[in-house]
Amino acid sequence: MIEAGIPLLQCLNILTQQTESKKLREILKAVIMDIENGKSLSEAFRIHQRYLPGIFIDMLTAGEVSGTLDQAMDRLANQFEKDHELKEKIKSAMTYPLVIGAFAFLAMVILLVVVVPVFVEIFEQVGAELPLPTRIMLGVSKACTNFWFLILPAPLLLYFGLKSFAATDRGRVITDRLLLKLPVYGKLTQKTITARFARTLATLLKSGVPLMQSLETVENVVGNTQVTKIIKAARENIKEGENMSPILLNASFFPPMAVNMIAIGEESGALDALLEKVAIYYEQEVETLVAKLSSVIEPLMIAGVGIMVGFIAVSIYLPLFGLSGAMQGGTGLN
Repeated sequence: MIEAGIPLLQCLNILTQQTESKKLREILKAVIMDIENGKSLSEAFRIHQRYLPGIFIDMLTAGEVSGTLDQAMDRLANQFEKDHELKEKIKSAMTYPLVIGAFAFLAMVILLVVVVPVFVEIFEQVGAELPLPTRIMLGVSKACTNFWFLILPAPLLLYFGLKSFAATDRGRVITDRLLLKLPVYGKLTQKTITARFARTLATLLKSGVPLMQSLETVENVVGNTQVTKIIKAARENIKEGENMSPILLNASFFPPMAVNMIAIGEESGALDALLEKVAIYYEQEVETLVAKLSSVIEPLMIAGVGIMVGFIAVSIYLPLFGLSGAMQGGTGLN
């Protein structure tokens, strides 16, 4: 709308009418009132910064100062669209295995609580000697039957418990550290953060936001406390007149190729352009890794369900085969 020459207040009024978010509508109405009272656009939005991404405020400020507000907003839109697209691809890849796992868990509980007890009564009436797999299954079945009200909500309780723990300062530090050490997910997290770091920093620098201020904003969007510490150390190095690439290299978090590209960008003065190339490369890497991960998880989940069902079937039929053999033997003697 700004590119089309529509006045700023009219743009904000149109957005207020179109947005479906109640909170955003309230913010926009307050921003319009503040602008009418003489505040700049960035000052009006900064009042509500706890509800908005840090990069949004910084880009608005840079766009106003340089007179390129439309370009700054366009870069912001691209930034948020890229972030959203990447998150959605990761979510969609993880959704199928999670749904399969949930249904498999529910099916196992139903089998153990409803089906297995029927065979337990038969075994008890006959007084057959039960093999080890059957005894294990019967023990699990009794536990599920007696404590089903605890077992069914257990995954949800575990999820919300971990989420609450991760919301604390100490919990977040521990969670962030553990996530980076996970065999496959750790590599995915590393590449996702690298892409986000490069994309956000490139967007800010292209909009004219100073490097130190850009790095401060990036600290709040990388989403990992371990990486935040590295970026803080890089800022301190820049304060002392040094480059940030040596700190990134010594931290051993960012991939060597990304750090080398950043080092070249610092030396050549084309840091924003090279960061954008790094972002594109690692966004593609994340997409490839997510696709591979999804293709590996699906057969593993199916195999896992098959093993569990197979174990229950074998546990039930082993005693039946024993009983059948005993009955045939008894008939032969008669």
